[in-house]
Amino acid sequence: MSNKIPIIPRSKTRTEQPKFDPKIVARFCERSASEETRRAYRRVTREFFAFVGNIHPSLVTTRHVLFWRDHLQQKSMKAATVSLKMSVVRSFFEFLKAEGHLSTNPAATRFVPPPKVEVATLSKALNTRDVNRLLSGPDRQKPDGARDYALLLVMLKLGVRVSEACSLRASSIRWNRGRWTIKFKGRGGRDRSLPLPAEVRTAIVEYLRVDAPRRRTLRCDGADAFLFQPHTNYRTLEFGKPLSTRMARNIVQKWSEFTGIERVSPHDLRRTAISSALDQGRSYNQAATTERTSNDLPDYD
Repeated sequence: MSNKIPIIPRSKTRTEQPKFDPKIVARFCERSASEETRRAYRRVTREFFAFVGNIHPSLVTTRHVLFWRDHLQQKSMKAATVSLKMSVVRSFFEFLKAEGHLSTNPAATRFVPPPKVEVATLSKALNTRDVNRLLSGPDRQKPDGARDYALLLVMLKLGVRVSEACSLRASSIRWNRGRWTIKFKGRGGRDRSLPLPAEVRTAIVEYLRVDAPRRRTLRCDGADAFLFQPHTNYRTLEFGKPLSTRMARNIVQKWSEFTGIERVSPHDLRRTAISSALDQGRSYNQAATTERTSNDLPDYD
């Protein structure tokens, strides 16, 4: 197969071929209540249509999608990442098909098979020894170390997604019905609450204490301030914003490499919390949702 993108023949008339309209993507993205998901949809669709020359979706063929898939693989991109990007494009064309704009989905798996994702690349659960090693990495006497420790503990103990952890604010922690809880936006934009174990609350309180001078100086403190903030931001010098999910992933990876553990991702920490709940006899649905009590949460002491 040639490595050149297939060329759409120009119309013999002087009428220009219709171009890709970003407004179509906006309607597609609005279906998701998660801002994180909407951003991912916008990013991937822009990337795909830039690759095919911003042609109109009705002009996209299976060959375009095949060339794009091969292009991503030639960039040494992980199979899981390529599959994720392809699923977004496939969903976009399925959306257009459902709205009656297309008769066929050019990115359907029967036309463009996604790369095979090896089992070894899927998320894994950490054992108790590795969890303790991971948590021993950050220097809790320093603001960034205290932040990293609290972030790791939140994901390990509560099993929240990385986007949920990054969106937490100081006001997310509250006393409710005789116990400390933490409130956050779950999948689909729904408000969720979890009981907050004493160990996690202690780590957060200590982090806020150590980080208080920096927050006061930069005026990024207060109840509505984001809990986990970047401590370096040379590009925009904005420090009152939340950690991005990419920053959080880098933090997890940094301490997994520092402590000599095989590369760990935030989803591995969530998987660890879920696996611990399953080991305690919970069903998968109970373990994967917020319907847990403080007694069900994993203990790594």
